[in-house]
Amino acid sequence: MYQNNTNIPCNQNTYPNYPQPAMMAQPAAAVKKPEDSIYTKRIREHFPFFGLGSALYALFYTFCLYKNASGITYPFFVAGTLCYFFFSMKKLGVPYKKDSAFYIVSIILLGISNCLTGSQPLLIINKLGIFLLSFTLMIHTVYLDRGWNLPKYLGALTEMAGTACACALRPFKDMSCYFDAQKQAKTGKKNYVTPVLAGIAITIPVLALMTMLLAGADAVFSDMLSDILYAVNFMTIFKVCFLTVFVFICSYAVISALGMKNIREQTADLRVLEPITAIIVTAALSVLYLTFSMIQILYLFIGNMQLPEGYTYSSYARQGFFQLLTVCVLNLVIVLVCLYFFRENMALKIILTVISGCTFIMILSSALRMLMYIKRYNLTFLRIIVLWALAVIFLLMAGVTVFIYRNSFPLFTYGTIIVTVFYIGLSFAHPDYWIARYNLDPAHIACLNEYDVYDSKRYLCSLSADAAPILLNEKTNPYLRTETANGSGNDVLDYSDTAQYTQQDVTEELAWLQRYHDKTEALREDMHIRNFNFSVYTAGRYLDRTARYSSAAPISRITLIPIGIDNKNAQTSDIA
Repeated sequence: MYQNNTNIPCNQNTYPNYPQPAMMAQPAAAVKKPEDSIYTKRIREHFPFFGLGSALYALFYTFCLYKNASGITYPFFVAGTLCYFFFSMKKLGVPYKKDSAFYIVSIILLGISNCLTGSQPLLIINKLGIFLLSFTLMIHTVYLDRGWNLPKYLGALTEMAGTACACALRPFKDMSCYFDAQKQAKTGKKNYVTPVLAGIAITIPVLALMTMLLAGADAVFSDMLSDILYAVNFMTIFKVCFLTVFVFICSYAVISALGMKNIREQTADLRVLEPITAIIVTAALSVLYLTFSMIQILYLFIGNMQLPEGYTYSSYARQGFFQLLTVCVLNLVIVLVCLYFFRENMALKIILTVISGCTFIMILSSALRMLMYIKRYNLTFLRIIVLWALAVIFLLMAGVTVFIYRNSFPLFTYGTIIVTVFYIGLSFAHPDYWIARYNLDPAHIACLNEYDVYDSKRYLCSLSADAAPILLNEKTNPYLRTETANGSGNDVLDYSDTAQYTQQDVTEELAWLQRYHDKTEALREDMHIRNFNFSVYTAGRYLDRTARYSSAAPISRITLIPIGIDNKNAQTSDIA
């Protein structure tokens, strides 16, 4: 029925030309698994040291920081972290570098600052600074980074973070390899580690299932189980265990990522782009900046900071400040990009110098505008941060100006020192204290309108315990007493003037202070040994010294002292 095709040679393949097995194996053979470095081999060989060390560090981390963001344990946590790191490096044979002292001291100071302040923004920035400085210290210890520049360091930090994520399962793999090696070394001796782990993994779900079934089968057993569950906070236990395991994996992964040492120490020269492109862009910007800078010099600086007609302080400051701050940051980035990615050119260097000089003028203009705004209105944490950032950008731009003509200038090290030192100073200065002191100055209050006074009170009651020495001190807070230290009285807040202030007025005037008092009192009551904070402790001392409020009433008794009347004749009014 079917006819054979005799024209087809017998040795011809009539099937599609699929790759042969040997050909299929070639790509797999080409993919070579990265070899372990000498450090990763040491980590695996000494798994009991690194595994147990990471486990102890995880327990120590959980004890110090679980639900404890600013306690007295934070400096001990920082010191323990540094000890754990350097002990691990010593076990791997990585020597200590003397120039690491700056990073170590800075990290310790930030850790100490955490237990000295109650400001949440400072606590967040402190932790971020500790994290970045710790990673920079680790890279500096393991690698030869003397000639690294800013792009190289940013790339190294990113690569190290990615490598640490890739090493998340490394502790379990190293544990398995270690016990396998021990089993091969000790022939005839049984290894019970794998069976024990398997038994635990099977026991947990089986035990949970059987417990649920038995609880549904007997009411007495169910009630007993409910009492146990009610007495034991299993959610807290779960959170503590989860945090401990997570920190164990992360700490071991970071040490493994450092041990892989897969970051190239050589710094590639990225200045390959044609400078004519940068010259065109920066030349146009420099002309624009020179025109703007001349206006600032002739009008704002020499013109004694007179406002244009029809402008208020708020509109003038707000209109120019944020734009100038953005331009200053962009100028810093533009100059760095031109220096790192474009070939050297003298014309480009001159133009970048002009842009840097104009940036200095813009920084001064922006700072003056902000000072005008603060003088007219109130001081806030954000405005302090802005002034701090302008000062830092000014110094960074000075270093960039030097780097334009001197490529050997250590710009990254210089920038790290500037930012770190300035921020540590800001952190220990306790901005909330100075905010309260400035906003409660009677001379400043006299310059505010009714809405600005209300806005100031609303902001003051949101400050941290750092502001307690001002807010809860009758010598510095004019809302607490109407008599000054010399007995002459305070004509700004004379609550005893019944023609001007009623009892309801006094209640409204002091409601914000009561909220701050209650918030600070709650912090003190919640404080114990592990989360002891010096700022909250100091605030508690002022709570005891002030004694103007009672926790039994929403707003309690306050002493009303008429102007010119002695304390013995003072009237006491219950503010309900």
